[in-house]
Amino acid sequence: MHDRSRWERDDWRGEPDRHNWSGRGAHRGDRVPLDYRSKQYVVDDWQGHGLRRPPRGYHWVQNGSDYLLVAITTGLILELLLNQ
Repeated sequence: MHDRSRWERDDWRGEPDRHNWSGRGAHRGDRVPLDYRSKQYVVDDWQGHGLRRPPRGYHWVQNGSDYLLVAITTGLILELLLNQ
């Protein structure tokens, strides 16, 4: 049986400021919860953060020192840059 990612579970009710993406086991292809797609997490100054230009339809989302390249409309993770 396929165990859905914690990001996709219907019962996820986390508070954005109390969870860390890397600690929650996010993977490429997972969906970022709506709470984490809000403007406060989107990185507009991607160059200032040393990130490459996001492709059309994507933006960088930040949690602490971790960055995820996320599809704007679906929340699917294309790439993860985790500070370890």
